[in-house]
Amino acid sequence: MKAPFVRIVLLISFSLVLSLQSVTAQPVKIDNVVLTGNHITKDYIILRELPFTPGDAVDEAALPDLVKRARENLNNLLLFNFVDIVLEREADRPDNVSVTIAVEERWYVWPLVEIKLEERNLSTWLQHWDFTKITLEGGVRIDNFLGLKHKLVVSVHGGYQWGAFLGYRDISLDREGKHFISLDVQGNISHNIDAFSRDNKPARFNIPGIILESKVESKVNYSYRPDIRTIHNITFFHEFTKLADTVLLLNPNYWGDNKTQRNAFRLNYYYRLDQRDYHPYPLNGYYVRAGLNTYISSDASVRYAQITLGLQYFKQLAESRWYVSTVFSGGLSISNAQAYILEKAIGYDHNMLRGYEYTVADGQSFMVSNNTLKYNILPKRTFTLNWLSWLPKFSKIHLSIYANAHFDMGYAFNKSVYPFNTLSNQFLFAGGLGLDIVTYYDLILGFDYSINKQGRDGFFFSIKVPFI
Repeated sequence: MKAPFVRIVLLISFSLVLSLQSVTAQPVKIDNVVLTGNHITKDYIILRELPFTPGDAVDEAALPDLVKRARENLNNLLLFNFVDIVLEREADRPDNVSVTIAVEERWYVWPLVEIKLEERNLSTWLQHWDFTKITLEGGVRIDNFLGLKHKLVVSVHGGYQWGAFLGYRDISLDREGKHFISLDVQGNISHNIDAFSRDNKPARFNIPGIILESKVESKVNYSYRPDIRTIHNITFFHEFTKLADTVLLLNPNYWGDNKTQRNAFRLNYYYRLDQRDYHPYPLNGYYVRAGLNTYISSDASVRYAQITLGLQYFKQLAESRWYVSTVFSGGLSISNAQAYILEKAIGYDHNMLRGYEYTVADGQSFMVSNNTLKYNILPKRTFTLNWLSWLPKFSKIHLSIYANAHFDMGYAFNKSVYPFNTLSNQFLFAGGLGLDIVTYYDLILGFDYSINKQGRDGFFFSIKVPFI
């Protein structure tokens, strides 16, 4: 008899606690939202990123989290250098809250006078200081075109590569920001090509009198954003490519058949859930991305499909200056033909192992795990450079510095055996120490010392800037 009686008492006590909480947790009303500082950006571009709207009734205890999420969402637009959110109570109506959001807009029109180092990363280029591997680009990039967060890029380039690019991106098809479209067209001709890998490095060939590759690529991208942090993305590519006979003499398996001219199509899809606090340099939150990439030549002689998965987790340790993160990426592919251009695994794009910056591991399938422990040496500080006061969008900067210890590991499976490439089909790992400097306009400077499984060590330097 005692046990049922105890259960009844506990149930009644629990119900009373819940009822008391419901009485004390009074809702407050978001009376209005006031925006300041957005001289170019349209109001609704900002308002649609907020997790609340005027007229909403929310629990007062939830207000700090809502403000935090609002600030993160606005920072991740990459339109503002600073975002400040202030809540104010009305004297005669204390259950009403007015929200004031003050933003400082960035500089949006950038002349593209850019020097591109034609290597997979900066450390690889610095290894030889080869000034022939430089492409000069000129043009213009407008990051917040018409104040609608559209991005317009027009450029031409010459030197190591020659060509032109036109892109109009992030075009919102509705005011709620759920449907977007992007369009890119580019053409490129090159006397240089990575024909195959040798000694775990892309073997690059340059023949000044011969155009080894010419390509015209067009791309249409559609994104559906059912909520602020979730995206479904579909991209259709068309490529027309011409190769010199020399390329197929160097590598008969360069792109899967013996033809020197090809129309090809790509159809890619990915799903993304992004709960990170700051995309360029996250410290808290998580990220999930899963996708399917496909490639087919117009005559269907080359067919390819790849499933990809990306997982990221970032965490501050107990409100301290310590942070941990783990980032996983992997891919599993199938193809009806052996094609070097479809065997990019470790060392390409974002699938990097620190300590293996100079090398690659080719394959059809791969996994990479980057693990980091960080300590915030210098918490975020804001400085005003008086000598730049005549440029207000550049004179106020923020700066923070992080030391890190990292351990990376990965594996690339390659069913094609190449005796001069030894990094595929084996477990790879590397560790080291580093320093990251994070500042405004999403600029991140990285300095790392790493040593890998093969006993090779070195200092590596990286610059991370927003891509076009």
